[in-house]
Amino acid sequence: MGTESEVLFQKGIANFKIKNFIVAEKCFEELNNIHPNNKDILKNLSLCYFQNNKFHKCEEIIKTMFDLGYKEKKLIEYLLLVLKKQDKAQEILKIIFQEKNNIDEKYQLLEKFERAAIPMDNEEIEGYRSDSLKKIKTALLDNNLKLGIDKQFLDPPLFYYSYDKKNNLELAQNLNKLFKNTYYELNQTIKIRNFKNEKIKIGFISEFFGKHTISKLFKGLIFNLDNSLFEKKIFYLDNNKEIDKEFIDNEKLNNVKNLRLPELFNEKVNFILSQNLDIIFYPDIGMSTQLYYLTFLRLAKHQITSWGHPETTGNPNIDYFLSSKLLEINIDKAQKHYSEKLLLSDYLPMYYSRPKINKINDSNLTSNKIYSCPQTLFKLHPDFDEIIYKILKEDKKANFYLIKGKEISFGKKIYNRLLKKIPNQIDRIHFLDKMSTEEYINHCGRASVLLDPLYFGAGNSFHESMFYGTQTVTMPTEFMRSKIVEGAYKQMKIEKPPVVKNINEYISLTIEIANVEKKKMLETKKYFSEQAEKNLFENDDALKSFQEKLLEIANK
Repeated sequence: MGTESEVLFQKGIANFKIKNFIVAEKCFEELNNIHPNNKDILKNLSLCYFQNNKFHKCEEIIKTMFDLGYKEKKLIEYLLLVLKKQDKAQEILKIIFQEKNNIDEKYQLLEKFERAAIPMDNEEIEGYRSDSLKKIKTALLDNNLKLGIDKQFLDPPLFYYSYDKKNNLELAQNLNKLFKNTYYELNQTIKIRNFKNEKIKIGFISEFFGKHTISKLFKGLIFNLDNSLFEKKIFYLDNNKEIDKEFIDNEKLNNVKNLRLPELFNEKVNFILSQNLDIIFYPDIGMSTQLYYLTFLRLAKHQITSWGHPETTGNPNIDYFLSSKLLEINIDKAQKHYSEKLLLSDYLPMYYSRPKINKINDSNLTSNKIYSCPQTLFKLHPDFDEIIYKILKEDKKANFYLIKGKEISFGKKIYNRLLKKIPNQIDRIHFLDKMSTEEYINHCGRASVLLDPLYFGAGNSFHESMFYGTQTVTMPTEFMRSKIVEGAYKQMKIEKPPVVKNINEYISLTIEIANVEKKKMLETKKYFSEQAEKNLFENDDALKSFQEKLLEIANK
């Protein structure tokens, strides 16, 4: 490169370092036009595209580098990351198969369960499920792959499978066996010391005791456990810089000890063991990459998980799954969905605080024909598209709202899926930008009706919506993960809740709710909000039931 190009290159580098990625991108694009086959320019241009969420362009640059002969291990793995950002599961699987000798061995494990977060149809879902189970069972018969957790860990494998309308027990159990066979650290023998604590020592382990749904769902239970009976310890990751201020404040108020876990896996294990816990409570197994692997070991006499991620672990070292009698109606039937023994609280297992925001004027609570499903986009099963289509077809004045989310590719895939199915109505489907908690709750208040996703419903978001009392229509299945809203209505003691049995009922009731006259809608919202205030928020009986279940376990 000449002097002028070198100056421009250094300008690009300098702007990238200070996170001025747009300026950096322009520098490297200009350089690429002058020197089109320069490896360093192409590499830096791809990094700019990545930071600016232009993943398709980033992918093109990497493939150009491949064509030019630059095909080293790190570049191939970089491409896999870029494809992941675009939710291109089939391409990921293809590259892993083609390049298995040129990339880290961990991708051989990933290839057995990788899938798209946003599938285009049911056929695609069934393909992933059958292929994964087949690959996993084959690997269990002939698996020579040995990996180390600290450098070769993968995301929890079952996360997106939980959003299908399927029982995942067999898949979870087989995956558990495969991980045990693959990661040598998961097979270490640990002897739990037989000690007698003055109080029941209980450890709560999660990556999400910060500004996160998990924190909102469980902190009330943790803080308010009887200090005379329990010694409470919170374990969180070193990368969690934003541990909820309430956890810090409650360290003194409610005998809660906040403990930061070490970085390396075995250091985490030894640190937890040193606390001599009677019970470990994992609120959300399957969500945290790093903490997922801890659950494979016996680090306390009793180990419990719950509905932070409402899915069985398939893990024999997790003894109990804390659910609710409001969610698991037939315990014998429900138990077939879990490897853990079901532990049923009389109430939803939470002590949820009423949202503290400024309420908007009642005149703004019934904005015209706002149908909203303000949920994470990967909750939207392809079957849900029919509901959107028929609502828009039957209610010509309806406007349907979804939330973009932080993953740009998810919104694009949902949009394309809907465009393919309902091209003539696409202008009435609106994707909202990310909102603050207050903005989100106010949006729920303005909505005429809220829609619970099929097969994996709302949890925290439903509780927030009850600040205003906007009705959520829900269609529970046999699995607990679709029953949260129905269970909340039961706890609220709602007369004639908007709970339906099939898609046709779902559509007709949703349209009916959205089209009632304003006075009646406001009265209904007020009724739902008042019932939530009485029975859902900060329910002392729910806290009591949770505590009783912990005591029951500790005394075994």
